[in-house]
Amino acid sequence: MSELKDELLGEIDQLRENGIRFLNGDISKMEFKHISCGFGVYAERNKKTFVVRLRIPSGITDIEELKWVYEKAKECGLEKIHLTTRESIQFHNLSIDDVCSIIREGIKRNIYTRGAGGDYPRNIAMSPLAGVDKFEAFDVTPYALAVNNYFLRRITSYNLPRKIKVSFSSSNMDLGHCNVTDLGFLAVNKDGK
Repeated sequence: MSELKDELLGEIDQLRENGIRFLNGDISKMEFKHISCGFGVYAERNKKTFVVRLRIPSGITDIEELKWVYEKAKECGLEKIHLTTRESIQFHNLSIDDVCSIIREGIKRNIYTRGAGGDYPRNIAMSPLAGVDKFEAFDVTPYALAVNNYFLRRITSYNLPRKIKVSFSSSNMDLGHCNVTDLGFLAVNKDGK
């Protein structure tokens, strides 16, 4: 992953430069969107501020990561954050410098934005009760994390025509909504296996 980190860190200055070009009116919102979406970055409607989306692999995080998210939100003067349906975290109303700082610091903490938008594999969703659901066939967490890691290791090389969404559900209750994604996996027990 260190090679991926180096590659992603190397992209940030170009993203910042393009953000400034957008703010100065040198490129359109659509041109910026084609550049920025793969970074999980979007220009907001006011054309002055930005959104950044942090990939939280299958919604699994720890207290240290959450403290960092809180501190970054506080540092950027944000009163709230947005938790997405794909178990990511979005910050709104950011300057391009704030966006780049969040991306840089996030990479160093293994929190990535790359592929959180645009035509890339999105964060892998799963049942929020995976591992503790009394109705589950088995815990799908290791499978969801393995797919997350597989996609992330290749995140700069995809050339998809559209985003792809993957989900895992651990019971017939389908809490991971695997039946309404591009690739959905439902845990089942068959003959004790």
